[in-house]
Amino acid sequence: MYEIAEKRKELKSLSIFVGTGKCNAKCPHCAGVPLRKYAPKEDGIVDLDLIERILVQCYKNGARYLSISSSGEPTLSPKSITKVLRLTKKLKKNGVSFSPTNLYSNGIRIGQDEKFTKTYLPLWQQLGLTTIYLTIHDIDERINAQKYGIAKYPEISLIIKRIEQANLNIRANLVLSKESINTCEKFIQTSMHLKKIGINSISAWVIRNSQDQVDKKLCPDKKELEKIAKWIKNQNLDNYIRLLIGQESRKTYKSGQKLTLFPDGTLSNTWCNN
Repeated sequence: MYEIAEKRKELKSLSIFVGTGKCNAKCPHCAGVPLRKYAPKEDGIVDLDLIERILVQCYKNGARYLSISSSGEPTLSPKSITKVLRLTKKLKKNGVSFSPTNLYSNGIRIGQDEKFTKTYLPLWQQLGLTTIYLTIHDIDERINAQKYGIAKYPEISLIIKRIEQANLNIRANLVLSKESINTCEKFIQTSMHLKKIGINSISAWVIRNSQDQVDKKLCPDKKELEKIAKWIKNQNLDNYIRLLIGQESRKTYKSGQKLTLFPDGTLSNTWCNN
């Protein structure tokens, strides 16, 4: 359990796990799988007292960024997400305000279920959600489907359109792997395409295994990663693309500036979403 000193204001952001842990993908590297045994069995079951206590405590200690994640796919637990966002809206009236407020998603339900997107995305935006963090393995939907372990992945442009229609921002989380985005050339092609079709910002990190460690077998060549970093700098894209590789990618977690509230109630900086 992570203890927060009452007078310490070092925190930057908080990530909370919400929902049942149910998922519509079968990613072989999912670090959320071991946590699913602690997740509630039904959508809508949320320990709002615990979450409120953590939100207020972390806000008092400096946290201003909030991310909603899950041990599965958050969009499959819309009742739970809605309850948490209603709580954040209530806290905002009392001076506890988080911005941005982000939601992680694989995008599958957003692209497949129009009724869902029209029902919940505008509602969540009204309740304070600002950004969808969309995890992408490749701009080729066939490769994306393969990486997600599903038969067909929706068109990325359709997912973006539906998110934009709800007046939400979109950050693409690119997974760098030898099996998908593995060279600087491929990274440039991917990034520029996503920028063109409406992605507001990009974060990219090397593929990690189910223990949240870098997968050395699937990690792209070091020289290619260095080329990517150099290209981002030379193109002055630092404000658009955030490359999370090496020790730098975990620095804020190790320092305790980013915390995660896990499904079992543990508040920790030992493992967090980027």
